[in-house]
Amino acid sequence: MKSSWHNRTMIPSSPRRTWIFLLVSSLAFYGPGLFAPAAWDKNATYLLLYNLYQGVLVMAWFWYGPAICRALVVKKVAIGPLRQAVDWALAELHKSKGHVQLAEIPVILAEYSAPFIVTAGLLPGQSQVFISSALAEQLGINGLRFLLARALVHSSLSQRLAALLPVLVLTVMFPDTPWDVTTWLGSAGFLVCWLAIHWFFELRADRQAAQALGLGAEEGLREVLVANASPVGWLSVQPPVRWRLHMVADD
Repeated sequence: MKSSWHNRTMIPSSPRRTWIFLLVSSLAFYGPGLFAPAAWDKNATYLLLYNLYQGVLVMAWFWYGPAICRALVVKKVAIGPLRQAVDWALAELHKSKGHVQLAEIPVILAEYSAPFIVTAGLLPGQSQVFISSALAEQLGINGLRFLLARALVHSSLSQRLAALLPVLVLTVMFPDTPWDVTTWLGSAGFLVCWLAIHWFFELRADRQAAQALGLGAEEGLREVLVANASPVGWLSVQPPVRWRLHMVADD
């Protein structure tokens, strides 16, 4: 597969497995609403149960996120120089005397041709990190250490809740037939609030990763930014680069 923006948005898997996952997930999420009688759309009890069902489904996706990602990964890199580099970087981070102690969670290195990293899981104790070989091999020592430190920071309870709660709230509160202008305005306001919260926790993750890493954090972030550079990077919901660099700058 060619490295492209489309591939960057995919789980590190084959296109076939990814599309199967998306189709099954969409059917599970929207299926009950599609096959329910039209008269039920005005039934308050049905709407409440349907919203609760979708909320529970979102919780399940987060809880089983590590297992889903493991099933989607076509090939894991278990041996070789790249795996050794990841293991060494993790060992160095855990030995570090930084201000932030990082959780020891599994890091799976997936053979994949596009940059990708995600921390999956609902709770810190069952979270796992998935990183693509294409991203790991583009980074130097500081870049790899910073990337892994940031991923481990994302396994903390506050970061997991920051990832889950906005999705859960939007799922439960957003109606299935959003024809009312007020609904769209309310959703737009919610998304603005979500973006502010998202930026706060992303910048906090940068800061905590830098505190755990110590020297070399700014250089590491610059390496990560270069490795993840994209022609459509302006579409990213990440905070402005200058803000991120300020968070990791040496005091």
